[in-house]
Amino acid sequence: MSGIETLLVAAFWIVVAVAVALRLGPVLRRHQPTAVPPYARFSPPPPGARWLRCDTTTCGHMTTVHTPQPGGTYRCTGCGDHKGD
Repeated sequence: MSGIETLLVAAFWIVVAVAVALRLGPVLRRHQPTAVPPYARFSPPPPGARWLRCDTTTCGHMTTVHTPQPGGTYRCTGCGDHKGD
């Protein structure tokens, strides 16, 4: 094959590759996943709040935010149970 023929074959395959890319581009872009929204919104705990272990099965005995109440007790923000200081 001469140099001109090789150049023409290479140009042909470049044109084919560009045509395939142009046809597949929109299809591939259409199936990309969209942005995932945040799963939780985080906010600072109220003033004076403490992270204490909740003793109820409602909260699963996990550490949750407890807000101060009159009399020195703390109320769980998850289930409402009171805990002494």
